[in-house]
Amino acid sequence: MSEKRKKKRMLLPIGLMVLSMLVTACSGSSGGGADNKNAGESTPGSASGKETITLTAAMQQHTAVDALKEMLPEFEKQTGIKVQFDILPQEELHSKTELALASNSDQYDIIMMDMMFTTQYAQADWLHPLDDLIAANEASLQPDDFMEGFLSAFQTGGKTYGLPFYGESTMLMYNKEMFAEAGISEPPKTMEELIETAKKLTKDGQYGIALRGARGEGMNIYIWAGFFNAYGGKWLDENGKPQINSEEAIQATQVYVDLIRNYGPPGGANFTWDQVQLAMQQGTVAMAIDATNFAARLENPELSTVVGKVGYAPVPSGPYGSSPSVFTAGLVIPKGSKHKEAAFEFIAWATGKESQLRTALEGMRADATRKSVWDDPSYREKYNYEGWIDVTIEAMDSADPDYRPRIKEWKRMGDRLGIAVSEALATGDVKKALDSAQNEIEPYFN
Repeated sequence: MSEKRKKKRMLLPIGLMVLSMLVTACSGSSGGGADNKNAGESTPGSASGKETITLTAAMQQHTAVDALKEMLPEFEKQTGIKVQFDILPQEELHSKTELALASNSDQYDIIMMDMMFTTQYAQADWLHPLDDLIAANEASLQPDDFMEGFLSAFQTGGKTYGLPFYGESTMLMYNKEMFAEAGISEPPKTMEELIETAKKLTKDGQYGIALRGARGEGMNIYIWAGFFNAYGGKWLDENGKPQINSEEAIQATQVYVDLIRNYGPPGGANFTWDQVQLAMQQGTVAMAIDATNFAARLENPELSTVVGKVGYAPVPSGPYGSSPSVFTAGLVIPKGSKHKEAAFEFIAWATGKESQLRTALEGMRADATRKSVWDDPSYREKYNYEGWIDVTIEAMDSADPDYRPRIKEWKRMGDRLGIAVSEALATGDVKKALDSAQNEIEPYFN
């Protein structure tokens, strides 16, 4: 496989892809190590006259994806490139795409990937580096416009493997009406206040708080990690060995478990993010700590009974401060794709300012990854929920990129921790659950 290409050409600038109605050819190559068979890619209108390229993209079930899907006919008309979405729930997306990547399959040309797998997948040589394509299109792509933490999440070993499609942090969301009825004037600022507030608001068929209980590194552990960090938990010791059954870890987990068991709705031990969101939308819980992008759905009158009743505040602080999350899902190109240049053209379009702003204004997505979108007056006008933008930006700016450790062992470690938290929720024995997890996780690092 040759690293050189016989011809190169600039991809369509992002702005023109959205604003113009010109149909352009997609040909040439990146010079970044794609197969030579990709050099002949073409679409209607190209000199070679070959068949239209059809890309297959594995995408997470998400409002940002729903909004982008509505725009696909425009992209197809402008470029001649067809795109098919395979939309899957978060956990199913990971398992299905990992199988395709591990087998070097050409099943997918684009994959929506969790930032936590960047190091693991890059070291396995499953992803196509995007650096040459980014450099060749820097003027139109404007990579510096991405929020730095989101873009760096897809960089490892000096290479960039994806562009951030949506991003979020975490915050405390609370029902202002329930607070007022209970005589509570402001949201809790500390974990101790959070416990007392949840206790006070659990009565008469309503519940104090909803948190994720369903097991998984991207489910309960995604929110639990904020408690772990806030109480001073350390993922690894000075020798790089796991340290997840420390006194700090036990204390943090006890608080998390008690909140769900004592002040959460029935079935809370199995709640995923969408069930937490639904509980807030239906007005059955007074508080939730979860993703910042919940706001767009909580404030949608077609989906929610609490429009205008929700307040937004930082994640309460523990002994070691507040620990909001950082998360982004990006679009990557598998090594096995036969259409890498066309795939990058789609990725550049999907993550461009015009596409992000339009999907935010025409759809429901409060999770843009570009600074220019957050600064746009029309974006700020639409998502002008009381205090939400300021709290969200503060959370994104202050979040530790290793809120969850970006290590190749993370998936196994995080999933085993998810089982431990689930076991503690079922039995109430936090120490036993974490001790068992520690014993099983230690060999991962040998």
